[in-house]
Amino acid sequence: MLAPRTQLALSLILVALGGAACGPAEPPTERSEDANADAEVEANPLVGYDLRRLRPREDEPLAEMFERVRTQALDEHKRVAVLFSADWCEPCRHLDLELGNMHPASMIGDVRVLELKEDDWNTVARMNEFNELRRRWEPVLNTYPLLVLLDREGARIEEMKEAKQRLEEAGLDPTLPMWFEETQARAEP
Repeated sequence: MLAPRTQLALSLILVALGGAACGPAEPPTERSEDANADAEVEANPLVGYDLRRLRPREDEPLAEMFERVRTQALDEHKRVAVLFSADWCEPCRHLDLELGNMHPASMIGDVRVLELKEDDWNTVARMNEFNELRRRWEPVLNTYPLLVLLDREGARIEEMKEAKQRLEEAGLDPTLPMWFEETQARAEP
């Protein structure tokens, strides 16, 4: 099934080409449904994940880079999640696919994901910095992926695997967008 906006665009193209002139006109109810769907999309547009990959820079230690980028996200009124992953990790690749998806802005639009790939830091012999940063939120190293939602001070709120279990127990769909949306709703007064 095509999105209402895509259906409308295809209909307009067909009319312009003369292909729609042979059939009956669309019933008014379908147009009002399209208008309602378009209004909903405009009110809550689909957005991609706000993902920033932190890579080694000669002039900046990782801890300083992380704090700079985290502070920038907070200044832009974003919540921050930190993701530690590796290219060789199969679950990480599945998570990478999800991070390429679009979802309603109300679900994911207020979260910036700061991604650190082991491979980037290992190749420049700076794994000590990578591991030191990771230990802020997880003492066990070399387990991937590790995705942690942080509070405004940079402390751990919840890790993705914990969230999955909690959402399942609450009868909610244990997806990344649901986690982000649900934690936002819990944080609001």
